[in-house]
Amino acid sequence: MSQQHPGSPDPGGPASPPAERKPTFGDVFGNREAASFLAAYCLSSAGAMLNRVAVTFLVWSNTGSSALAAASFAISFAPYLGLAQVLGAIVDRYSYRNVMILCDLLRAGLVALLLIPGMPVPAMMAVVFAIAAVQPAYSAARTSTLAQIVTGDALSVAIALNLSAAGVAQIIGYLAGGLLAAIDPYTALAINAAMFVFSAFAIFVFVRHRPSVNKREERKHVLVETGEGLKTLRDNRVLRTVSFSIWGLYALAAVPEGVAVLWAVHLGRGSVTQGSIMAVDAAATIVGMLLFTRFVPSSLRDKLIRPLAFAAPLVLATALLDPPLAGVILIAIGIGLSTAIMAPMNATLAQCIPDGWRGRIVSAVNGGLQLSQGVAIAAVGFVAELGVPVPYVVGVWGLLGLGIMALVTRNWPSAEEIERAKAAAAPPAQRSPEASTRSSGQASTPPA
Repeated sequence: MSQQHPGSPDPGGPASPPAERKPTFGDVFGNREAASFLAAYCLSSAGAMLNRVAVTFLVWSNTGSSALAAASFAISFAPYLGLAQVLGAIVDRYSYRNVMILCDLLRAGLVALLLIPGMPVPAMMAVVFAIAAVQPAYSAARTSTLAQIVTGDALSVAIALNLSAAGVAQIIGYLAGGLLAAIDPYTALAINAAMFVFSAFAIFVFVRHRPSVNKREERKHVLVETGEGLKTLRDNRVLRTVSFSIWGLYALAAVPEGVAVLWAVHLGRGSVTQGSIMAVDAAATIVGMLLFTRFVPSSLRDKLIRPLAFAAPLVLATALLDPPLAGVILIAIGIGLSTAIMAPMNATLAQCIPDGWRGRIVSAVNGGLQLSQGVAIAAVGFVAELGVPVPYVVGVWGLLGLGIMALVTRNWPSAEEIERAKAAAAPPAQRSPEASTRSSGQASTPPA
């Protein structure tokens, strides 16, 4: 793999750089491509959540089996364990925008199959798995497309807007799915299929086609390309460190939401308390991410990432005090706010991956993300099942989290190293002359 560096600063340039201008939400909404992309993503996200709720209710109403209903929900995470990484390599072979369109249309068609009356449960579960298997490819293509539409520091703002809007869309999707499924699950599924179609239409009309930089004649076996993506993630210190930090943060931040039902029971309360814990966590995540990316200068954001990585475990550690409901709500709010650094970390990750490699590397990162969250929630739930009170389990997990975050961030790359990685991954038109010269003839080689 090539080691590429940006060009040296021009000694004849101005003595002091111009004042930094913070990108605004208006900059993103004023970009028709970015605004349309955001709208399509919200439709697709809401549709995916509506689908989960409607399918779970449909399976339960047809079988009366809680285990099968739970399995129909859990199966949506299964493709991230291996299949997602292979799909990422396939995504890199084609236009990312076209992959998004295809994924939405595939999901619309698969959801339409569920409208067939009397479908056997095994066939229904197979269709549900097929729908879930499309999601990793869509996610990889979505991240890659956004990095093509928006560049520079505006990408952090765009990612914050996308993650926040998607969070709201998911909440709406869950609520609408529950309401519609209770009335008629087939109506919910029909609306779900229509949402995927509208999402595909918005991308087709408003997002510009950008061909893949990977040439057909340079393709290798898909498993070889998958392995190359995993190897790049392992060997590139910037990508590896940022990815580990994202996994660690999400493994901590997912716990209050994941054990909300257990915490509500511990407090002697019911589903309203469970929903409140989950809702304030989600709301704080949205608010924190938007405020952090909008009002904190990019240079300061990058410096704050490492110290703020310890905020989540510190907040969780306060659960050792076994707080009342008000305290638990404050913990959920604190955890939500602690994830504000996710937008700049995701932006750094996207900018340090060159076109033609984003699909497979983003898929690998997403796979690790899903696994870290699942393992953390399962582990905390298992220990609580043994009789340990939930607050103490969560608090000890927070203390362990301090060690985890210290481990994954101890080799955090310097600002100069991150800039070199971004320059090496930038398209030739955006590189400095020196970097462009060094990368000549190496378009298919990822940065070291």
